[in-house]
Amino acid sequence: MKKHLFFDDNKLFSKENVTRSYGRVELVSKYRDPIASTDFCTGWVFALDGGGYRMLYFGHSTEFKGKKLFSAYSCDGISFEPEALFDTEKNPEKSYSHEIMDIGNSEIAFIYEDKYTDCPDQRYKMLRSGVNKDVLRVDDTIYVSGDLINWRLLEDAAWGEGAEPLASVFYNKELGVHTVIERPYWGIRCSGYRETRDFRNYSEFRYCLNVDPLDGDLAEIYGTFAFEYDGNYIGIAHIYHGFGSGLHTKYKSGVIDVQLAYSTDGRYWHRGLRETFISGTDGSLDKKYNLIWVNGMQRIGTDVYLYASASELEHGPAFSNPGTGEMLVFRMREDSFMLFKSLDASKESVIATREKLWHGGELAVNIKANRATVAVYSTESEKQDLNVLGIATPLEGYSHEDCIEFSGDSTAWVPEYKSGKRVAELVGKTLVFEIRFDDGEIYSLGGDYTDIFNVEGAVYRGYGKIRI
Repeated sequence: MKKHLFFDDNKLFSKENVTRSYGRVELVSKYRDPIASTDFCTGWVFALDGGGYRMLYFGHSTEFKGKKLFSAYSCDGISFEPEALFDTEKNPEKSYSHEIMDIGNSEIAFIYEDKYTDCPDQRYKMLRSGVNKDVLRVDDTIYVSGDLINWRLLEDAAWGEGAEPLASVFYNKELGVHTVIERPYWGIRCSGYRETRDFRNYSEFRYCLNVDPLDGDLAEIYGTFAFEYDGNYIGIAHIYHGFGSGLHTKYKSGVIDVQLAYSTDGRYWHRGLRETFISGTDGSLDKKYNLIWVNGMQRIGTDVYLYASASELEHGPAFSNPGTGEMLVFRMREDSFMLFKSLDASKESVIATREKLWHGGELAVNIKANRATVAVYSTESEKQDLNVLGIATPLEGYSHEDCIEFSGDSTAWVPEYKSGKRVAELVGKTLVFEIRFDDGEIYSLGGDYTDIFNVEGAVYRGYGKIRI
């Protein structure tokens, strides 16, 4: 099912008495490793085939040199405990039972589940960055695994050209490529992308997210965690700011919190609201965290969980003074990255979509409201002017008066009509949906459709194709 999320007004005809805001993000769990501090950007969570969830993360400690990769397990994706994978007496190379591997002085930029590989032993791909200070170079290597426990180097494969954490990978179904969101080079803080089909050959690096005049003083985008979400691409941009002005590298101070970004095609990205999505310094959490790194996402039931590492220390000191790192688990309602809510609870709120070419099935509405109805319009009436204008006309049996009123809270309300008609009957039609609701919030519209604009609709109705 494709989701119409309300990041902007590009695919809306109208809106009345609504305001756009972030959804509520709730801290629901914490995890602290018994040995290592996780002040770095780390922590990737995977659903296991046999049930439960495994979190991989790396950390440092005064008890050992360098960094080690560890594992924690959760039966519900919320509460984690160290996962005893090894008997240290039988595995002398393991110092701790939940230790997977020693990564030395390197860092892990991302761990990705490749669901489209033909090689089961390469299902998981670890993007590592090793700093070679002798020649001032970062070596970007790839390790692969079939079980998240046993890893091997993928020979002659590199994921970047001097890039370092933060990075992320998602699969673009329309293009059939894996997209790597990364920095262009060591110390350059902004985000771009390269695309690959085999993790050996890549497209040219292209910039996609950077700071602009709406950002705070001297801010930088430290990196972006991006993922595909029901036909959308969502980015969590990490904003590095809060250091003093001075003629020196931005390193030994500063804080990181996150904002949202989004894309419709996985290439061309937009910044969202210029408000903090998750912050450790605004008093919204139970303690102050100067660094918040969001690295993972899982959808469990009708909720979305975001996984982050956090540190009480500022940038710079956090990497050399272990002891304050924790893993945080956040929960939010499905689809509620951005939402419309009633501006005046005493008045009716309205939003109406632009044309959607309907391929079949029902419309599903993620909404919470005292009352709501959905009317369906057709744009098959046209006016030839300087443009070809599709005019929305009501469909018989699909009016607001025909719609059976909804009241309550549902992540997938399917509108029904007194006439007995269903949206699923409107296959091949170019439709406009108008939702009216009282004192509520609307998070998304879901269905099997293609978004089109007026002339595209006219071309489809005349020739049966889009953009012939």
